[in-house]
Formats: sequence, structure tokens, C-alpha cells
Amino acid sequence: MLSKSTRNYDRGEKFKLYRDIATLKEYLLVDSENIYIEIFRLNETNHWELEEYNNLNEQLQIKAINESILIEDTYEGVKINT
Repeated sequence: MLSKSTRNYDRGEKFKLYRDIATLKEYLLVDSENIYIEIFRLNETNHWELEEYNNLNEQLQIKAINESILIEDTYEGVKINT
């Protein structure tokens, strides 16, 4: 969950530390103030790729666990900036 106070750390140093986890395949960041989700995925050549979601009608694909979730459901009950 991204917040004003942690977003830079979560995208930078924290993600760098997490990349040292050999079994980590996806890294998900959910903005707590806006409809915006970033998912970093390790591709077949061991490079991290970014996929972004910012539409409530999109399906977020979580490939590591073979699941998907509607973005709207992720933000259910959350007051967001418009």
C-alpha cells in the first residue's frame, strides 16, 4: 500500500531489497489515494517489467497465484481523490 510518506521508499530501496528474494515473481504497489496500481513482474529473461492499472473496470492479473481481481473491488470502501 502506497502512502505519501512511504511511496518513494516502496518503489526504491524496499523494492531493491525484495528483489533479493529468489522466489519473488511479482511486486504489487497499490496507491491509497488514487486509482493506481503498479505490478512489477519478473519476466522469462529475469528482468522486471512494470504493468500499470488505473481504471476501475480493469482486471488485475496476479500471475504468481493465478488469480485476477477487479480493480473496483480493490478500492471498495476506500475514499480516493478524483
